[in-house]
Amino acid sequence: MKKKAVLCILLVIALLFTAAAPVFAASGQGAAQSETSSENGIASFFNRIVEKIKAIFERIKAVFNVKKEQVRNTMNQNAIHMLKSVTDTIGDSFIITTDDGKVIVIDGGHKTETEYFIEYLKAVTGQKKPHIDAWFLSHPHDDHCEVFLEIAQNRAHEVTFGRVYANFPDDPAFYEGVDEWAFTVVSEYNRLKPTFADRAASLAEGDVFSVGSAEFKVFYTFNPAWKNCNEASTIMRMDLAGTSVMFNGDAGPNAGNYVVEKYGDTGALDCDYCKMAHHGQDGVDRNFYEAVSPETCLWPTPTWVYENTNGNLKTFETRAWVEELGVTKEYKSFEGSVVIPMKPRIVTTTDVFEDGYDAALAARRLTNLGYEGIDMGLDYWMFEGSPFIGDNYLAWANELRAEADAAGAVYTHAHAPGEADSEYIGRSIEVTAALGAKYLVVHPVWRDGSGNVIKTKLRFIEINRRAIEKWLPMAEEYGVTLLSENILWGASSDPRIIADLVKKVGSDRFGWCFDVGHAWCCGYAPDVLKDCSVVPMSLHIQDNDGSGDQHLFPGDGTIDWALFTSTLREIGYLGDCVMEAHHQSLVAPDGERDAILTRLLEKSKELQKELR
Repeated sequence: MKKKAVLCILLVIALLFTAAAPVFAASGQGAAQSETSSENGIASFFNRIVEKIKAIFERIKAVFNVKKEQVRNTMNQNAIHMLKSVTDTIGDSFIITTDDGKVIVIDGGHKTETEYFIEYLKAVTGQKKPHIDAWFLSHPHDDHCEVFLEIAQNRAHEVTFGRVYANFPDDPAFYEGVDEWAFTVVSEYNRLKPTFADRAASLAEGDVFSVGSAEFKVFYTFNPAWKNCNEASTIMRMDLAGTSVMFNGDAGPNAGNYVVEKYGDTGALDCDYCKMAHHGQDGVDRNFYEAVSPETCLWPTPTWVYENTNGNLKTFETRAWVEELGVTKEYKSFEGSVVIPMKPRIVTTTDVFEDGYDAALAARRLTNLGYEGIDMGLDYWMFEGSPFIGDNYLAWANELRAEADAAGAVYTHAHAPGEADSEYIGRSIEVTAALGAKYLVVHPVWRDGSGNVIKTKLRFIEINRRAIEKWLPMAEEYGVTLLSENILWGASSDPRIIADLVKKVGSDRFGWCFDVGHAWCCGYAPDVLKDCSVVPMSLHIQDNDGSGDQHLFPGDGTIDWALFTSTLREIGYLGDCVMEAHHQSLVAPDGERDAILTRLLEKSKELQKELR
């Protein structure tokens, strides 16, 4: 600890010297100026030094703050981050990552939050110079836009961004004499716009578009009929991986009532999450929240607003609405930055049917029953005459994708045959991508070249590291993430070793899938996940009595499912629920399968509810 403290002190001294050196050099050039000029130069010099020192300490504070919080890297995962205010001020700041590698920002906050925002973004993306694919600015108030303006003007060497979505009045004079904050923000935005004009997009009511796997629908945006800047807030819905979120900036009653009157009866406003408008006070009316009917509310709110410290806000009224509407959970930014869990999709494997069962029919049938995703079991297509091992495997996969699209089915996962050193892994990556799935589960290599079970951790990790790294360039090319799975033999059975393998490889294109059934019959309780160095990106959910790998429905064996779900909540699991409880359906007559799979779906929903 002493060494770290000394290093930190030396770092600060070095930074201060680096910051001051150019100023000393510049001051030397003015030695011949008049005494008055010299005095002004000295004052200016010290002012610049003070500003440099402040900036350096703010950055150091932000770095340590983010490290202390252990902010998670969620790149290539579906996640919503609601950032706290480090100065307990008002402002909205959301960072969203998607499973196809996109990064989205909603607003960003006040200028004083810039250092924290940048360091948090670096941690979330794992990138030294993060890239934001889409940046949404809800309305031109400083507590929503200043981070963007600061980055666009002074920090472009640290953060890059693609599309910028906003709808501000063309002339800042629209707000002159009415709202000086809005006047200033629009003026600055317009001044900087030539630097990103080719990436600027103006939002309009009715817009529907995607940023990667995140889909957006705009219900309302700037209306010149209302001079109030809050009433210019964009109201839009985001759908990501089966989870819906309503973002609404600081929208007031006029904007909220307009949206409810136009869209309230369509069901389009009904969302899982709702951001509290205007930080939860003096925003939209109760009828808006009734129409959205959220299960969870997001409060980007400082303490003094939530507690109405000054006594002049309407927060308590809004809090009463939320309670009366039966909202089950709330996230509050003044309690700290938080990763908001998505609603896990309920996915099941095509292995509920026998080898060679019509894959298109299987996907259609499972989707009609209510499953939200399909796991394509390529391991069940390793027989003579199978289209998977034939020359036209890609044509087969493309045809399956077309039929799935027509049926509203979504392939989310695939399962490769063999182990990580199998010659079929490359073909599996291609098929996974053609199906539109994001994840390919690959069994680790669990035997050595002589057929002996690998029992030692170091040898297991080294053999599997080499096997996985062979496929990573191809996985990157096709946009597929490989997932190793804890299986049943030797070192492969220990989930902690699988997690350590992922950490050792250290690639965004490699994660792991926790099979709770495999773990249980190998002697590991579900809370072993707390001891794993990396959070899994997917789950295989099945039950057994501990004597073997039985692939039973949750609750039909002896696994402690309450412990399982509480552990997942504690570690912040972000992925899907992939049901691998296929034994009963697999051995049943085809006419009985729909009833069996419906029962499995109901069991799945019970787990899904516990994970939200």
